Amino acid sequence: MRLFIAVRYFSAHKRQSLVCIMGVTISVMMYVVITTMFDGFSDKFIIETVESAGHITVRDEPRESRTPILERAYPGELESSVLVLEGTKPREQVRKIKNPQGLLARIRGLDGVVAAAPLVRGSVICTYGTRTVNVEIYGVEPEEQVKVTTIGAQLIAGEFSRLKTVGNGVVLGSGIARAIGAELDDVVTLSSATGGRATAKVVGIFETGIVPIDSVRGYMLISPAQTLLGKKSIINEIAIRTDDYLRAPAFAAQIEALAGYKTEPWQETNSNFLKIFVVQTLIGVFITTAIMIVAGFGVLNILIMAVLERVSDIAILKSFGLSRNDITLIYMFQGLVIGVVGAAVGLGLGKLSVEGLRRLPIKLEGLVKTEGLLMSEHTSTYVIAAVSAVGITLLAAVYPARRAAGYDPVEVIRGAH
Repeated sequence: MRLFIAVRYFSAHKRQSLVCIMGVTISVMMYVVITTMFDGFSDKFIIETVESAGHITVRDEPRESRTPILERAYPGELESSVLVLEGTKPREQVRKIKNPQGLLARIRGLDGVVAAAPLVRGSVICTYGTRTVNVEIYGVEPEEQVKVTTIGAQLIAGEFSRLKTVGNGVVLGSGIARAIGAELDDVVTLSSATGGRATAKVVGIFETGIVPIDSVRGYMLISPAQTLLGKKSIINEIAIRTDDYLRAPAFAAQIEALAGYKTEPWQETNSNFLKIFVVQTLIGVFITTAIMIVAGFGVLNILIMAVLERVSDIAILKSFGLSRNDITLIYMFQGLVIGVVGAAVGLGLGKLSVEGLRRLPIKLEGLVKTEGLLMSEHTSTYVIAAVSAVGITLLAAVYPARRAAGYDPVEVIRGAH
């Protein structure tokens, strides 16, 4: 009976009902499109960054600076003290990971660690003709590096394995190659701040799609890189790949306790960029929430008008024995129908919009380089959109439903006369 009456009331106001459904549909569609677009850019950055550098990095430095002599002299007092040293000269110290092969063996033996690769890293100036660019050189063992990262599959020219077969070979990011005009098999000059200098043949060009990586990073064989950087026989980083990159912080804490060196998961290494995506996500949430709330107010307004138009009908229904709960459920059901139908149509249009936008040939280059809009679909996006739409429409229907249920049939009939 209640369901029948609700359907009759709903179908009696076709235009109003259609407007409500359209409002919910648009809000759901916009939520899906905006969230999918924002997730696409963040997922691209995170996945390519993690896969090109490893999940965890062990560095040749302690987690924090300690002063053991002062700690022994002033036990328990340093935390609440201010210490100022003047005229001091920092002691020159060669930073390196001690016994790197032994540490690598222990790290590789840990559960959850897929691979670990040693490397030496430093800054150099790359010159080709009259053009120069700053490059962050990674000295690596190619066969180990391809186990830790996907660099072997990211080359757009040449082969990563040629580092082993070509003396003083170098693999450059696509941004570096474009900046200096170098192509495959060209010879560039590399020079470091320590006075190291070398000529190197370009044996490969890679492109991750992440501009900060493609514009600054290059790879060399570990031995010539050590010579170039003035770090002979020194390993200053270890890159690690795990079986689950989302659990990198837990693995990093375990490895740091084992190694005694600062160990960063990818989340810590890229924290500045990740904060940008957090802000981006919040902006998207605010926009889509506002659209849904506006749609909810539309449902509220139309249901209130429907109640006012049917005051006499409500009084008659109550005189026939329908309770306050029955009247409330009639109007709540109308809100539920609007929410469910609007959400279903909105999800369908959202899916079509995502597929259409994905195919648009739009070239973008900023933090991420892409040939089109990046759209990343997650089941949770569609679930949240649907549940939010239905929840807001039900919430909007509460006041009209309670107002309708509150009418006294006797007072209504007296007022009619």
